[in-house]
Amino acid sequence: MEHDIPMKPYGPTAGREHIDDKPRPKTKTVDFHIHMRILEADKLVGDRVPKDSQVADRFASKASKEQSDKHHMERAPYLTDMDYRLPDMEKMQVDVAALSCAPRQFYYSTDPTLGHETSQIVNNGISKVVNENKKTHVGLGTVPLQDTDLAVKELKRCVNELGFKGIQIGARIKEDEELSSERLYPFWEAVQELDIPMLIHPSSFSSPRLSKYHMMNIIGNPLDTTVGVHYLIFGGVLEKYPNLKFVLSHGGAFASHYFARMDHAYGARPDCREDIHMKPSYYLKKFYFDTLVFSKEQLSYLIQNFGSDHVLLGTDYPFDMAEFNPVEHVYQLPELVEKDREKICGLNAMKLMGIDNTYFD
Repeated sequence: MEHDIPMKPYGPTAGREHIDDKPRPKTKTVDFHIHMRILEADKLVGDRVPKDSQVADRFASKASKEQSDKHHMERAPYLTDMDYRLPDMEKMQVDVAALSCAPRQFYYSTDPTLGHETSQIVNNGISKVVNENKKTHVGLGTVPLQDTDLAVKELKRCVNELGFKGIQIGARIKEDEELSSERLYPFWEAVQELDIPMLIHPSSFSSPRLSKYHMMNIIGNPLDTTVGVHYLIFGGVLEKYPNLKFVLSHGGAFASHYFARMDHAYGARPDCREDIHMKPSYYLKKFYFDTLVFSKEQLSYLIQNFGSDHVLLGTDYPFDMAEFNPVEHVYQLPELVEKDREKICGLNAMKLMGIDNTYFD
């Protein structure tokens, strides 16, 4: 079959047209959504992760699963080896990586003791990379959310001992427990007190309807984030902890582009206002959003609705669903002034993490 465009994995997205020149801000650029895999944690876990916890694989068709397996093999060096990663960062015009683990390394489905131990190994691995690349990397840790006390303990170690500037969490803990769970209140209180940002990343969404055409990722990932956001809002987490700083991957998923439906429900149904006293969009405006939406129109919409101070660069490197020209994307919006571009490309991320250019000197 002849196709209209060539396939270019790990290259320019087919989601928009591209420009020939490579403009960039004079200020540092920061990728707040970039992953690394810590192999020692995988070795420790071995086969102790329940098979049904790998949501993205559960219903994937044979063709999708085979391509995903091939993809993960191809990208393995880029997930682990700085000799591959640093040249790619330069090509992508990324000065600083806010490094977080691969989402499969959340390990929330393991028992708490193992989950705690693996999070320590992951964080130690990230810390090692950051310390060896201080001019180009900062750390975002992971915590064992399946146990509140252990999550708080590892959170404090990440910030106070390892010097991390934020953490990454999943869009849910497991299929029958959401981020609005009351047992997590002490964790949110600790995060708010430490005043650090949290990147929310999905793990897909389980449904046999999403089995073909990589829909477990195309639809499943943003759907997972969307559901998580709705629980955080309607469940009153932002009501109780108004200063939490959540950064949503994939441009905030569906929630950032269809939020008026939440407001409508709040105005029409009593069960949609049990735990909140303001319209859902009021709480949504507290979130931050990465630029990973691929099209100029969607990025423009995101900035118009939430402001240039609530949008920051994110790539999802090194996966095939990543954005490999993130700075170009920002510079393709003619309505932005240079001050806004500087914010989105790096200054917003540094402000969230409480650092500035001198941190990398």
